[in-house]
Amino acid sequence: MKYRISILLTTILLLSFLNSAQATNIVASLDRSHILLDESFRLILQADASVDDDPDYSPLNTDFEIINQSQSTNMTYVNGQYSRKGVWSLELMAKRTGALTIPSISFGKDQSPALRIQILDPATATKPSASKDQDVFIQVEIDDDKAWVQSQVIVNVRLFSRISMTNLRSSEAQTSDPDALIKQLGNPSSYEAFRNGVRYAVHETRYAIYPQHSGKLEFKPMIFEGRVNSGRAQSFMDQFMNAGERKRVRSSSVSIDVQAKPDNIKLPDWLPAKAITLSEEWSEDVTQLKNGEPVTRTITIRAHGMMAENLPDLGIAETKDLKQYPDKASLENKVSDQGISSSKQIKVALIPTRAGNFKLPAISIPWWNTKTGKQEVARLPEKLIKARGEAANKTPIAPAKTDSPVETKKDEAISLAPATQTEHAGYWPWLSLILATGWLITLLALFRKKSKTTVKKIEPDQASLRSLEKAVQKHANNNDAKQTKDTLIKWAKARWSDSSINNLADISKKVAAELAAEINALSTALYGSDAGQWTGTTLISAFKKNQQDKSIQSQTETRPLEPLYKA
Repeated sequence: MKYRISILLTTILLLSFLNSAQATNIVASLDRSHILLDESFRLILQADASVDDDPDYSPLNTDFEIINQSQSTNMTYVNGQYSRKGVWSLELMAKRTGALTIPSISFGKDQSPALRIQILDPATATKPSASKDQDVFIQVEIDDDKAWVQSQVIVNVRLFSRISMTNLRSSEAQTSDPDALIKQLGNPSSYEAFRNGVRYAVHETRYAIYPQHSGKLEFKPMIFEGRVNSGRAQSFMDQFMNAGERKRVRSSSVSIDVQAKPDNIKLPDWLPAKAITLSEEWSEDVTQLKNGEPVTRTITIRAHGMMAENLPDLGIAETKDLKQYPDKASLENKVSDQGISSSKQIKVALIPTRAGNFKLPAISIPWWNTKTGKQEVARLPEKLIKARGEAANKTPIAPAKTDSPVETKKDEAISLAPATQTEHAGYWPWLSLILATGWLITLLALFRKKSKTTVKKIEPDQASLRSLEKAVQKHANNNDAKQTKDTLIKWAKARWSDSSINNLADISKKVAAELAAEINALSTALYGSDAGQWTGTTLISAFKKNQQDKSIQSQTETRPLEPLYKA
């Protein structure tokens, strides 16, 4: 009886453990971080498996008004496995300003995480620009009133409209600095907001600008143009006559003072950013290394407010009896509404050539803190690594010399014996010659057959390839990470039909290094622990460059050689 009770208790404990271990992971996120009172924003809840029950939104009613809500289920099939993701989308509007908490939402036993947001007062957070008789107007804001040369400046452009407009287009962002770098931060967002008691539809676009010259930087006026919806039913002829009044609205220009680099800062040390950090990882315990065996050191530079292309190279100092082989650095830029965060990763293979201790010198990167206006230093302290064991002796051991005349004569006698026997070999040398000739002829025939076989490559369907290439660029331009991944795999399978292509890693092995880095960034955005919003602009550029390089290479390989002498 006691045995049965113990089995029952064990079973109950195991079931409770399994239930707790299989709790559904729910992720909560917002469509943007800059939120004003009387502006709607979107709360998105995503579950990677079935939830325990329907969500209970009642805790939101304290500080928020639920304007709209929807629910969807996404099914994906990756590497032979189905995955299901539930998505709940809520359009909310805050009831008051200040630091508010979006409470945890209960899905039965499953819970979503709570979020903290800051709701700003429109009267203090924006400049007065709208009167009650304005149907459409533009508002342009800069995140700070001063900046440093080559530092990141965030510009926010909002189009407010209380009338329905179609075929909406905008001019490109421009500045008074012709060399300034301008990067759009993700896709434009749309929401609703109140101004002077009037509800407006808002289209918001954010830009990161990197001025290259000091002085006054002007963000030039932007122009938005569209057709006003008349409100009447559209007739067949309206589709050709583009019915509706054309309306154009222009923003006012805004400017900011850009400060020059301080005279006491050397140009190689001029790295203006909001934050720069250095970190390292090792593939093995550095205190337990073996002589002659490699270990990988991964050094990562992370920066906020600076693009990866501007991060510095690291000089790897030489260490006696320690071989170091640095790999090509990998770059990554992540875009959010707060700007561009970047990283530069360098992998170095180290091989100790003797047992003992090795001291790696410290690594320092001076940089300029744009928030405090002071120079700071990102630093990795010096590292002590230890190797044990003796290296394997790969030098061939030469035969020992001997001065004994007796042994030398004996060796000579042995070496002369076969030469004496060949005089009486008879027909064996001729038979060996015939067999060797036959073997050589067979080998040449096999080689020619193999050469003919390797020439016959399965050529991909060029029309299908061009169609898939356009599809890859289309999905990447829409910043659709999942569709881009699926289309990339289809393209690679068509491009290399004689190879096994099952995932993004297989593609990275066959393309140029620049495109491989962008494919790895796409994979990180899809499956990484710090996955976030993905932008496909740099992947499109690398993909086009890869295709051009392949085309040039193919033309070079197939072009017949010109005659050495021309008539």
